[in-house]
Amino acid sequence: MGALPRAEDEYFSIESVHLCILEQVLDRSSARESLVCSYKNSFDGFAAKLTEQEQRKLRGMEGVVSVFPSRTLKLHTTRSWDFLGFPSTVRRMPTIESDIIIGMIDTGIWPESESLSNMGIGPPPSKWKGICQNITCNK
Repeated sequence: MGALPRAEDEYFSIESVHLCILEQVLDRSSARESLVCSYKNSFDGFAAKLTEQEQRKLRGMEGVVSVFPSRTLKLHTTRSWDFLGFPSTVRRMPTIESDIIIGMIDTGIWPESESLSNMGIGPPPSKWKGICQNITCNK
């Protein structure tokens, strides 16, 4: 498993190869139940639900580059300006700011999200003529 893509042919799909590998290491469940995702576009690999012992078996197989557990990351904020501690009247420096890249993780939108609360938010601008569909509107 690694960076070089394996061409799919008429007999074996990449997912079927991943399932075959899983069948060799699984002690309990079926490979289909364990497989979470089969990756085939950017790299050849898969995500699966495995025990510690199954991970060790997989790690020792020929052709396996790496095995690592997934991590759950928690969002720190949806209001970066406040999170970074900038005052609302900070002096802007366009030449410096132009080289900054800010990453964004799209976690979806749900009405119960703290980022959709009205706390600390003034009324919407009078020129705003939008509507809310399928969610509870805030300001």
